[in-house]
Amino acid sequence: MIGELGLWAWLPFFIFASFGFSPTQATQVRALWVVRHDLTSPERVAQVVDRAREAGINTLFVQVRGRGDAYYLSDSVPSGEAIEPGFDPLAACVELAHQASIELHAWVNVYLTWYPNRTAADDHLLSKHPEWFMISDDGVDLGQPDVGVDLVKRGVEGRYLSPSNPAVTRHLLRVIEELVDRYPLDGIHLDYVRYPNEHYDFSPIAQAEFWTDTEEEVPDSNSDGVSQDVWNRWRSGRVTDFVRKTKQIIENHLPDARLSAAVKPELSLAYKRYGQDWIHWVNRRYIDFAVPMFYTGSSETILSRMKTVRKYVQRGRVYAGLGAWNQDPKDTFEQIDLVDKAHLDGFSLFSYTTLLSSPELQKGMQQRFGTP
Repeated sequence: MIGELGLWAWLPFFIFASFGFSPTQATQVRALWVVRHDLTSPERVAQVVDRAREAGINTLFVQVRGRGDAYYLSDSVPSGEAIEPGFDPLAACVELAHQASIELHAWVNVYLTWYPNRTAADDHLLSKHPEWFMISDDGVDLGQPDVGVDLVKRGVEGRYLSPSNPAVTRHLLRVIEELVDRYPLDGIHLDYVRYPNEHYDFSPIAQAEFWTDTEEEVPDSNSDGVSQDVWNRWRSGRVTDFVRKTKQIIENHLPDARLSAAVKPELSLAYKRYGQDWIHWVNRRYIDFAVPMFYTGSSETILSRMKTVRKYVQRGRVYAGLGAWNQDPKDTFEQIDLVDKAHLDGFSLFSYTTLLSSPELQKGMQQRFGTP
């Protein structure tokens, strides 16, 4: 069972709401993730939009917050690396994408906020607020300049902010509000809206908040299953609360924009290990659609995962994330075909960099989806 407020609890709601439901977008979503390093100059942004249009892409997820930085004009977040002086990448992306009839969604890395082993500048959150970062169950403090271990070998991509810290939530919501106030976006796309793994977060504030809410101690390896279930619900609830508040901000400031999230595709693992109760998010309308990242496995495995997801999510509210960077173009096109077999309504390719570097992928996309 995924959780009291997770997959199974919302199945009746899904069945009831599915009848008479029509997708928000009638045409298939063909999206592309664009990493921030491809947005640093007017020429590069123009190339992104041109290549996307030629490939028949109708939705762009452009990364405007990668490691606690801003690839847009911000009053509260330091500017991203290598941006041409005076240039606003997001403003240029929005203008050119809309001219090409392409939707533009601002892609925001949420809790992942810095690299595993690089020194942060003085104006970065890691330097200003090291107490805002997660701590593992064996004491690895992600807010310390030297964590003393190899984070990557431990399955941790970098430094993660703590979802349990109210100051973190306030800061992140200010980032969202700044984006939807300043830019005519078609959506906000959340990524790394999760924990790095099941060993986080055991920071003092997380443990104190858990006790306040439940009057229980944080479970350890000797705890029973009931205690672990309480912890999993509470832990995932911190992330869900942020997602819900993000949706409220968008509705208040840019009501036509949609909220989405890139999520782990294995449902139970997403909930228990990463705190992503994303079936709950979709079926409670905290997000408008999810993009499970079907990056690995055989075609049979990926199709099975797609069909499992489709059982619990309404038509038009889940698109397949496909990892074009780690396979041959023929495999990517085979997986695009699986999207229809699984009755999903679109896909997103990771990433633009791969499209740019693969003539075979470019040609195949143009032939299948491009405009003559």
